Amino acid sequence: MSKKFVLDPFGDKYAHRTSSMLSSEIRDLLAVTARRDIISLAGGLPYTQAMNPDMILGLVEEILRDDCAAALQYGPTDGYAPLKRSLVEIMREEGTPCLPEDIIVTNGAQQGLEIISKIFINPGDDIVTEAPSYVGALNSFLSYQPRIHAIPVDEEGILLDRLKETLEGLSGQGRKVKFIYTVPNFHNPAGVTMSTERRYGLLQLAEAFDCLVVEDNPYGLLRFEGEPCPTLRRLVESRVIYWGTLSKIFSAGMRIGWVAAPHPILEKLLLAKQSADLCTSSFTQRIAHLYFASQDWRGQVRQLVEIYRERRNVMLEAMEEFLSGIASWTRPQGGLFLWVTLPEFIKTSDMLASAIDAKVAYVPGRGFFPYEGGENSMRLNFSYPEPDMVWEGIKRLSKVVKREIALAKALGMEGKASGRSRTKE
Repeated sequence: MSKKFVLDPFGDKYAHRTSSMLSSEIRDLLAVTARRDIISLAGGLPYTQAMNPDMILGLVEEILRDDCAAALQYGPTDGYAPLKRSLVEIMREEGTPCLPEDIIVTNGAQQGLEIISKIFINPGDDIVTEAPSYVGALNSFLSYQPRIHAIPVDEEGILLDRLKETLEGLSGQGRKVKFIYTVPNFHNPAGVTMSTERRYGLLQLAEAFDCLVVEDNPYGLLRFEGEPCPTLRRLVESRVIYWGTLSKIFSAGMRIGWVAAPHPILEKLLLAKQSADLCTSSFTQRIAHLYFASQDWRGQVRQLVEIYRERRNVMLEAMEEFLSGIASWTRPQGGLFLWVTLPEFIKTSDMLASAIDAKVAYVPGRGFFPYEGGENSMRLNFSYPEPDMVWEGIKRLSKVVKREIALAKALGMEGKASGRSRTKE
C-alpha cells in the first residue's frame, strides 16, 4: 500500500489548502482489491450485477433514437427537468416531501459535498461531523481547512449530550458551528441508524445554536428490518440540506446525485456547480429518468434489499462463528456496512498488509476520523461479494486477526498505542 516518494518541483506553486487534501484510503485500496484472488470487503460497491444489461441497452437505444441531439448536448446546470420529477418520487418513497424546484442535480453526492464545502467553509470555521464519519465528506471538508468537531455515535446515532456540550463550549467562546454533517440511515461507516428521538433532538440543538444540518442519505431505501425513521428534511425543511444519490439504487457509474435545500442555499450551490462542471451529463440524466419513468424500479430496490439482507446475515453469522469474544461489531438494519472494533492494541492499518497477503481486504478505521481515532477499527462491506465469499472473507480475516493478537501478546504489546493523526491546522 505504500507509494513511491516523488520530489515535487512545484511545491511553492500550490494553494495552502492543498496541504489538507488527503487521498481516500478506500480509493487507494480499490487498485489492490480489484485482483481476482482477493476477497474485497473494502469498497462500498453496490451489486450492479442485479441490473439487467439488456434493459439498460434498450433505454440507451430509445434515447439515441428519440432524443439523440439533446442527449449529447449541454444541459441546464440545475438538472434535466423530467429527472428532477423522478427524484421527487424517489424522495416521496421515503416519505420526504419535495418539489422539483427544490432540487439541483449533481455529479454524484460527492460533488454535492464538495460544493457545500466551497460555499460554507472558510479556513478556521467550525463544523461538526459524527465519529466515525464518511471519509469522502471528511476529505472534502478538510481541503477547506475548517476545525472539525467529531462527535461519537452509538447504536442510536450521534450522542446528543456530547453534541450539546460541544455547541455550548463553542458558543461560550463566541464561535458558531456552520453545519452538522450526518448520515442518519445505515451510517457509513458505522452501520447504525439514528433513532427518531435523536433526530428530533439533533434538530432542536441545531435550532438552538443556529446551525444548518447536512443530511447525507444514500442508503435510506435499503432497509432490511425495523421501522423507517423520518428523514431530517421531512421533520424540518428550513434548516436541512439534503443529499441523495442514485448510486445505491440504480447505477454508481451514472454519477447522479441531488441536493434539496432552502432556495437561498440552492442559488449559491448553483453558482458553485456552474464553476465546477457547467452541468451534469445530459446523457446519463436521460437514461436515469427513462429508467425511473418506465421500469419497475421499486421492484429492483426490493430485489437489492433481499440480496443485501442475505449477505448481511451471512456476514453476521460468520463474525459470530470466527470472531466472537475477540471483536465487537454493529448490526445494521440496512445499507452496506458493518463497523468492527478490535482490541485497542491492534492497529488495523498496520494489519492490512497481512490481510492482503491472506487474500482479504477491509478499510482501516482511522480514515473515518478527521484527526485521530479508529486505529483499532475497520469497516466491512457485505453488498458486493457473493454470500460464500462473504463467509470465506471473514474466515480469512479472523485468522489474520488471531495471528496479530497472538503476536502482540507474545511481544508484550498489549496496552501500547500508536497511530497516525491528521493535523488540525
